[in-house]
Amino acid sequence: MTSRSVDDSHSLLTLGRVDSVRVQVGYRASPDDQVDRHYLLDLAVPEPDGGGGEGVLDERGVLAALEPVLYAGADARRHYSLHQHRWHTSWGASPGALEIGLLVTLGPRTTAVSEASFDGVTRAFRDVMEVVGRPERTPISRESAVQRARREAATAYALDPDVLSLRAEEHHPADSSWTLTLRSTAGDEYDVVVGFVEGYAGSVSVRHAHRIEASDSIGPE
Repeated sequence: MTSRSVDDSHSLLTLGRVDSVRVQVGYRASPDDQVDRHYLLDLAVPEPDGGGGEGVLDERGVLAALEPVLYAGADARRHYSLHQHRWHTSWGASPGALEIGLLVTLGPRTTAVSEASFDGVTRAFRDVMEVVGRPERTPISRESAVQRARREAATAYALDPDVLSLRAEEHHPADSSWTLTLRSTAGDEYDVVVGFVEGYAGSVSVRHAHRIEASDSIGPE
């Protein structure tokens, strides 16, 4: 009876190197509540010097950079749920991707907590950029901002982008960012900021507003 050794360098199944990273951070009042604020960050991982090579991304460093989002104005870390997903495709450029999702439970929302959570995410995303590789800041066109706002709101809340209509928009040239309000056919509104971290288009915040109820305010004649 003979045995055959396996040469890892010629394995048919491999996750390969990580080419892109997506980080999602969501805040909710309790574990049973829907997320009311969602933050997304998409980054491309630079090619290593000399090409090739795997394990270039410091995944532990990314998680360490995200730790500020756990506090949100509190001295002790808040409860959280963390998941990590990695995948690779064997066609085309054979990209490999890493997705990290973090849900933080805040308790009752206040203005102070909301501001602290936003500041914590902004700081954490800047640090993640340093770990992964700081992207170039380029102007965000209106069309790109609207498309990204629809896509990321749909991603954050499991919607069809086509059900989201644009209700309002505001461009902030000094910050290279856009603020847009989207409304679903069900009446839910989503306030989206594209480029909220240093004007980088891959950084998006989404706030789920209360549903708009239609009413008949016509009084008696």
